[in-house]
This record gives sequence, C-alpha cells and structure tokens, in this order.
Amino acid sequence: MTRRSAEAIAVLIREGWNVHHPPYGYTTMTVTGAQSRRGTPRTRLTPDPRRAPVVQDVFYWRAITGLSVEHITARLDADHDRYPPPGTHTSWPPAAVDTMLTNIKYTGYQATGTRDEHGAFRPVEHWVLSDQPAHRALVTPALFWAAQDPATSVRRIPHRLLAPVQGFATSSDGKEER
Repeated sequence: MTRRSAEAIAVLIREGWNVHHPPYGYTTMTVTGAQSRRGTPRTRLTPDPRRAPVVQDVFYWRAITGLSVEHITARLDADHDRYPPPGTHTSWPPAAVDTMLTNIKYTGYQATGTRDEHGAFRPVEHWVLSDQPAHRALVTPALFWAAQDPATSVRRIPHRLLAPVQGFATSSDGKEER
C-alpha cells in the first residue's frame, strides 16, 4: 500500500467509516448521502442479528471460562444451526476464532494497522483507531482485553478503550446484557 493510500484510509478510519470486509458478526449498512470520490457509497458496520450473539459467546467462553481456541472451535462445530461458520466454510477453522478474539472492532471502534505483515500485533501506538466508537460494540473493552492471550505482544491499552461501552451492563454470570 502506498503512503498516500494508507493516509487516506487512516482518515476514513478515524472518521469511523468501514473500509474493509465486515468481520464475522457484523454486516455493512450504506449511509445515505455519504459517498467516496469515486461515487461509491460509504458504509458503517451494524450487528448481524444471527451472528453477533456467536461473537459474544466466543468472547465469554475465552475471557470468563478460559476455554482454549480449540475448545471454542469444538463448541461452535457442535451446533452449526446456532453457531453458523464464517463465509463458505462447512466447519469453524481455529484461525477464524483466533482472528475474532483479536479484532478490536468488536469494541465499537474502527481500526486498521493493528497487525504487521506477519500477522503479529503491532505496538498499540501504531494502530489507527476511530476517534470515537463508530458502530455498536458486541463486547466491552474489558471483555475484549480479558480474552487476549497473555502471549500476545499487546501490553498497553489505549486510554479511550478503557471506558465502558454505553448501553451495556454485566449480569451476575459475567455476560453482557443490553
């Protein structure tokens, strides 16, 4: 990606626009009247009613019950009606669960530049995040960070991501409620 292109994408991300394929659990909605220079409509993420609860379950299993990615994958594969696999997959690849668990977009912020060319986390200060939440969060920042593998290189949490997500409460069993 050229420097100019990266800068243009960073501006869009900071403004909260979706510029990539939506992650599992989200779909895109077109924003009326918002278009790119080429005339293509701008989009924002919105929860997918069938898949968003799957994301919440995965984060709960990892952060609260401490299940491994392999055990989470087995649970998901045990009931495809309740936990539909991503894309055209007929089963849940462990990499899809791992990618889900490390995608900061589930906290409501748009993001890019969180990983290097080898797929490892970049230092937080290199991330490009939206200036404020850009879409409905599926998990709180606290649950997101609790689900991170202690072996990841992410050590410092951006201050604004520590604030609780509006509209969420935590029930006595630790699951988020809306």
